[in-house]
Amino acid sequence: MEKIIYLFIHLALPLAIGIDFVLRRHKSTYGLITKMALYVSIIYLLFIWGQWAIAGSYYLRYFMLLIIVIILVIGAVRCQSNNKVKHISTFKKIVIGLTCLLSLLIFAITLNASIGNKYTSEAIALRFPLKGGEYYISSGGANKLINNHMRDYPNAQQYALDINKLGSFMGVSKKIMSTNNTDHYIFSDTIYCPCDAIVLETKNTIRDNSDSSMDVSPEDGRGNYVNLQCDSVYIFIPHIKQFSVVVSKGMKVKEGSPLGLVGISGFSQEPHLHIQASKYNSDSLLTGIPIKFNGKILSRNDLYSNY
Repeated sequence: MEKIIYLFIHLALPLAIGIDFVLRRHKSTYGLITKMALYVSIIYLLFIWGQWAIAGSYYLRYFMLLIIVIILVIGAVRCQSNNKVKHISTFKKIVIGLTCLLSLLIFAITLNASIGNKYTSEAIALRFPLKGGEYYISSGGANKLINNHMRDYPNAQQYALDINKLGSFMGVSKKIMSTNNTDHYIFSDTIYCPCDAIVLETKNTIRDNSDSSMDVSPEDGRGNYVNLQCDSVYIFIPHIKQFSVVVSKGMKVKEGSPLGLVGISGFSQEPHLHIQASKYNSDSLLTGIPIKFNGKILSRNDLYSNY
């Protein structure tokens, strides 16, 4: 059911909005303009927020922009051909007013999402932990709309990134929303150490999930992992493939050395690489800090090439 809702939001909803606007005839210019504003704000929010490579293809994201252009062009033509303002009933005025308020609310949410890549905390420069492909950030940023790891309180994973590998048609898997681990292009890819580090802790025995099932105990929610110390910064990489971790506690690891393979262990519904950086603040709380690769801080829907 969750996957059906996910696909409806990403695919069916924007298509239905575009068709509705093209086919519907509005009796007043005011009604036409307010409907344009509402539909454009919804579609643009989906453009910013949607996880398009997971929904099927990163290219679908630009289909949202095409729908916006169609709505604006058709709306402008209809406004010109219907420039006489007809009498509007009290009920219609209320509907138009509520539509305007809803459009403003959605626009405010969209604005908040679009500035989610503006960081106020200093970022740590790391080496990208994967190589040999085009990569997609499915979750990451400075607010909860585009980063699933953000909370209302400081925490170690608040600037974490979820990274997927792209393949044919710029999708993350061979089949849309596939539950087969091997269909995901990133599954079993080698994870490389992002810095010169000391290994603080590892886990290697948690089985990988299958069919998007997360039948795992809370204490094993992080799955298999490697916890690293890079100077005063702590790097944590969970959900690693079972029995693939090749480092152990106390080892000194050079940047670029293999750590393990991308998996789907712990609380993870699909193969991906989760990486987070954190350090202790003045209150002795381990608090997340942003990560930058090759001088760039990434957030949801960003792409990164590393061949």
